[in-house]
Amino acid sequence: MKCGLYQRPRLWTQFVSYRAGRQCRFYSTPKPEPGEGSLGPTLEDGHRTLRLRRNGKPLPLPPLLDPVVLRERGRWEQPKSRPDIAKLTPFQQKLYQNPYAHALAVTPRQCGLTSVLLPKTFMLTLRAEPHPETSDPWMLPLELSSSHPSSEQPARVVSQYFALKFLQRTNWSKIMSPRFKEKLRNKLHKLVWREDLPDLILSLLQKNVVGKLRWHMEKPGNRLVACASPHKLDLEPIEDVSCVLYLDSLQTPADELQEKAEAIVAKVEAMISQLVKKFGKVLDPHAAAGTHHPPPWFRGPVVPHLQPRKRFAPLRFSTADWRGRRVALYSLHDMLGEEKMRELVRGTQFEKATCIVIKGERNNIKPQMLLMQLQAFLAMPGP
Repeated sequence: MKCGLYQRPRLWTQFVSYRAGRQCRFYSTPKPEPGEGSLGPTLEDGHRTLRLRRNGKPLPLPPLLDPVVLRERGRWEQPKSRPDIAKLTPFQQKLYQNPYAHALAVTPRQCGLTSVLLPKTFMLTLRAEPHPETSDPWMLPLELSSSHPSSEQPARVVSQYFALKFLQRTNWSKIMSPRFKEKLRNKLHKLVWREDLPDLILSLLQKNVVGKLRWHMEKPGNRLVACASPHKLDLEPIEDVSCVLYLDSLQTPADELQEKAEAIVAKVEAMISQLVKKFGKVLDPHAAAGTHHPPPWFRGPVVPHLQPRKRFAPLRFSTADWRGRRVALYSLHDMLGEEKMRELVRGTQFEKATCIVIKGERNNIKPQMLLMQLQAFLAMPGP
């Protein structure tokens, strides 16, 4: 060493590679199949299974792997078999033959427009299906025309004609849920809403009713019985009356006045809207410059409007009196139109009938449910 200086040792970096298996974390433990081979020697101890060990006492298996627990749990998870109709009590038989019970027994769904919760029978399900030529999504009621519905995310709205009329133009986007919009993604702006969708749905409902009633009219038996009129004196001798089909119109002169009244109300509402647009600053108490802000619930100046309860009266459905009970009365002339009604009864034993009675049988449930759907779709607030 010179002058007390020394040379530092050089540090050589060596790259060492370790050959080892990849290490990863299992977030879900694979579930082995229960049995002697996967669990090893086991011993059933009443309500549980013990795993035998070479050294030490047996330990219980976890419930997810215990065959005894899985077997007992499967007893309660298995679907029940359909009830035997021959063993039903008299009350159960009446309930089984009641079309209203079947209509209310389906799964309830929420309307995307009114947020009302109704059985699926009275809800309209729309799905976005690609057009065969342009591939653009179209909103179509596939469940009314096909027995195998699509798996696309549906949009549901109450099945009423005037509700679909309100959804035309730009209002139809209100029934789309966030999941529905997420499903379409980039194709949402290409979604097509048919302008004739209310009339299309009406024609499909009428087609289903005509097809089902025609099938029952051509079948031999006493499922359908001709009657002179829907009066209680004519219905009294008939047994098991479930509903009555009237081959004439039930409309009155008040229905014609109702259309005129609705036109007057619409005209007055349009005049009020023009008044608000023209004198909005004068009618609005928060329009003047000041230090306060309008409350969050404020949506505009308060102007006179017709009360909704008086403008939209409760729906009324026609009924007939049979032995002290009220049964449904359907006017095929008003629901199907005169042309389709005549085509329905042409060539059958009811061609010259005025009234037809549908008896309360299990085979008559489907046509009555279709009649209820069509009646609810055409229901309008009236006098």
